Amino acid sequence: MTTTENPTPRKARSMQVRSAAARASIKLREYDNKPVPQWLRDVAAGKDSAPPTPSR
Repeated sequence: MTTTENPTPRKARSMQVRSAAARASIKLREYDNKPVPQWLRDVAAGKDSAPPTPSR
């Protein structure tokens, strides 16, 4: 990268990484014939979503 190029903002890069990880997770779940939660599909689509909090 040169000094004239703008670096990718951290938040945008972070979302790209989360989306890629979610897509990989979806592929693995589909391969194993396991259900895929909607929140995971939302993250893969680039929507800012968080997994549900576990209840005790």
